[in-house]
Amino acid sequence: MIISFRCPHCSAELSFEELSQDESPCPQCGKAIPLRLTGKMRNSNVVDQCAICGLEKLYTQKDFNRVLGASIFVGAAIVSLILYGYSHVLSAFLVLGAAAAADYLLYLALPEVTICYRCHSQYRHVSPNAANSEFELGLAEKYDPKDKTKGAENPAAEWKQH
Repeated sequence: MIISFRCPHCSAELSFEELSQDESPCPQCGKAIPLRLTGKMRNSNVVDQCAICGLEKLYTQKDFNRVLGASIFVGAAIVSLILYGYSHVLSAFLVLGAAAAADYLLYLALPEVTICYRCHSQYRHVSPNAANSEFELGLAEKYDPKDKTKGAENPAAEWKQH
């Protein structure tokens, strides 16, 4: 299991692979980061709660760089529009079809990553857990600690817990 996350103290990007300890110091600020590792995480390599913040609500998604994916789509759209402008309609659609096929093949080939709704810690090389479903926007809003529009504490997080 590999855990990638931001230090709760200094926000440095960290990655832990050695999970035999109950806490580990941040290499940037030196403060201890407690690891909440459960028996399932240690013995079965199954993520049943976040090791950083302790939240039991996690989601899974394909481990793909979103910027790269959007760049491929935009590039294919631009090439397709240029071909269409020169009356190469069939070629324009073939470019879009090739981009869609490449996207589908990447979807099949790429592994899953498990992510915490609250602290956005990422867990790679883990065994599947049926309790961790795909992303749900309502849960993301509920557990997001910040109100993105105001940069303050999320007022919705308080009342959505009831």
